[in-house]
Amino acid sequence: MKKKKKIIILSIIIVLLTIILIWSTHNHKTVVCIDAGHGGDDVGALLGKRYEKDDTLKVSKLIKKHLQKQGIKVVMTRNKDTSVSLEERCKIANKKKATLFISLHRNSAETGNGIEIWCNSKKRETDTQLADSILTNLEKTEIQNNRGIKYGTINGETTDYYVLNNTNMPSCLIELGFISNEKDNALLDDHIEDYAEAISNGILKNLPE
Repeated sequence: MKKKKKIIILSIIIVLLTIILIWSTHNHKTVVCIDAGHGGDDVGALLGKRYEKDDTLKVSKLIKKHLQKQGIKVVMTRNKDTSVSLEERCKIANKKKATLFISLHRNSAETGNGIEIWCNSKKRETDTQLADSILTNLEKTEIQNNRGIKYGTINGETTDYYVLNNTNMPSCLIELGFISNEKDNALLDDHIEDYAEAISNGILKNLPE
């Protein structure tokens, strides 16, 4: 009887260790890098005392929270209001061997509204799938306009944003509405948790099982 008990206890321990090993292996291999655009002296786009750097950091922290609840390891290029060079942002993602890289920004123009996502000019399928998953989920929330997936930069499809051209993993850059548009700002403020969750869900769909 004692021998049977020992075997049962040993079996339970083996099962628990196996579960822990599988979880830790998945958690170790799956790393998402969230890049809160701008920071420190670089405030980014602005409207009065509203700065792009603050909006991107708020959303980034919420995305981190949602992903961590799913057991995903998250690396942030910045956790507070500090200046981080574009080179350093890429180094952080590459050094950690991130599975995905998502950069958050806000748009600004005299006219215009809505959310758009930028991908590398090479139009890689993995980048497009990531952007499409995120945009599809964001469209289910309260946004003014789905401006679609774009390639290259505002200067043309043969150019690239530095962080999308110097990271070694699937990546995209999200323009979370126009900071120059009061309605876009109101929607972000009112639905910031929804936006973060939508982005997180889009990310999760593009992670290895």
